[in-house]
Amino acid sequence: MESSIRHCRVGRVVNARFFCNDDLITGMEDICREHDIAQGVIKGGLGSLFKSSLQIMTDEGVPRNINVEGFAVEILSMNGHVRRDREGKTEVELYGIVANNAGEVFAGRFIKGGSPVCITIEVMVQEWLD
Repeated sequence: MESSIRHCRVGRVVNARFFCNDDLITGMEDICREHDIAQGVIKGGLGSLFKSSLQIMTDEGVPRNINVEGFAVEILSMNGHVRRDREGKTEVELYGIVANNAGEVFAGRFIKGGSPVCITIEVMVQEWLD
C-alpha cells in the first residue's frame, strides 16, 4: 500500500440550485466556472431528475452505461469532485445513488448530458485551495 497526505485550505462554499431541464453535470461545470473554482469537493445535493444516465461497473470490472427512467427519479445521495485539466477546462466527476418510481435503487457515476433536472436540485460545492 502507498499513501500520501495533501495539505490544502478550504475556500468558499457555493450553494446552487438547478432548475427544470438543466443537466446535472453541465450545471455543476457552469457553477464552478462562474465562481472560478479550480478544484473542490461536491459535498452533496438532493432533488429529482426526469431520468438519469449512470456509468456502473459490471462484476467483471467493465464499465457499462445504464439509463434510469421514470418521472421524478429521486437523488438519494451524491458526492464528487471538480478540477481543471491542463488546458483549464472544468471537469466534474459526480457519483450518486438514485431511485426510480418503482423504488428500484441504482448507483454510479453521472454521465454528462444524461441527467436533466425535473423540478429543482440543490447542491453544495466546497472549494479547495493549495
